[in-house]
Amino acid sequence: MKLLMTLIFGLMLIISSWAQSLNLDWSFQTSDRILASPLIQGETIFVGNERGDFYAVDLAGVEQWIIETGGNIQAKATWVDGNVFFESANIFYLVNAKSGKEVWRFDTGMKPFVFKYDGKEFPFKIDPYDDKRSMAFVHQGTIYVGCGNGKVYGLNAKSGEVEVEYQTEDNSPIRSSPLVEDGKLYFGGWNGVVYCYSLADKELMWKKKTYRGEKPYGTFGGIVSEFLIHKGLLYFGARNHMLNVLEASTGEKDWTYTDKNGGWIIGDPVIYNDTLYIGGSDNFTMYAFGTRWGNPLWAHNNGTKNIYTKPIVTKDWVIYSCGSGYNPAASGVLYLLDRMTGKEVDKYDTPMTTLSSPELAGNQIVFGCYDGKIYAIKLE
Repeated sequence: MKLLMTLIFGLMLIISSWAQSLNLDWSFQTSDRILASPLIQGETIFVGNERGDFYAVDLAGVEQWIIETGGNIQAKATWVDGNVFFESANIFYLVNAKSGKEVWRFDTGMKPFVFKYDGKEFPFKIDPYDDKRSMAFVHQGTIYVGCGNGKVYGLNAKSGEVEVEYQTEDNSPIRSSPLVEDGKLYFGGWNGVVYCYSLADKELMWKKKTYRGEKPYGTFGGIVSEFLIHKGLLYFGARNHMLNVLEASTGEKDWTYTDKNGGWIIGDPVIYNDTLYIGGSDNFTMYAFGTRWGNPLWAHNNGTKNIYTKPIVTKDWVIYSCGSGYNPAASGVLYLLDRMTGKEVDKYDTPMTTLSSPELAGNQIVFGCYDGKIYAIKLE
């Protein structure tokens, strides 16, 4: 019996050691750079790019269909009962997942931002680093999604008609992704304020400013991530060196972590086994915190790459993508870390920056890149 257990343990170690390398399976070239994260549903990958082309590609890297919107797509698409919902230049589309045929569209009527700086124009952006958009949340037949005009729209999933609107203070743009839980709607604005509304009576329950004193610059504090609730606490990332964790019921702060070097903790949060995993920008760090007290468990500093993305977290691994928000032509990296220790196990380098979050499909890791390609990396 002892010998058998030894053999089984040894086999487990061997199998574990096999799943420790990242290797290219295939890549698919699109028409422009990709900042959006892919949606994987069944055997199909859905993702849009900065030219406004929205693709359906199978898990072998073969194009199924393409839609040309002429706008700009930066948010991850959302699955809605056999259809796919996405935004392009302030117009929302619902299309059939199999054919790509349009079911409906909703035009907000808002003209896209054009930021001008140092003689350059940045179309569709509030500033040069405005690289995240609101991903929709579907609840009981209503699609909730934020927009640059400061509104969260509640759209009827079947018709696209506006059922309800929620507004930020001073029409502050919304780049965060709304969350509905326990009859409450949570979202955050570019002005650094988190809002909680009751869905039943559409009344504001609470709001919370997530920075202290005056802003050091105009776009400091902007909330740009997904929201996550775990054991009554609300987690999110922001353009803020303070990671604020709030009581979901009241908006009061439960705990705060401050990056001593002032780097934004801007990534999308993931919780696994009471551990929070979230990435930072100018601190170049993927963090692991205990969720109850905010105690740091480990930190993986990659040296030079900003982390705007959402990690994949499994029993064994933390996988995240990163790149340069200042020089997108610089290389990007996909990291494979040991989940318990944060130790780097392997990495895969891309030719240009990667601000698209990876998605897992079996042993394939799929993400987009600034070079316009969709990459499928095998975890072997």
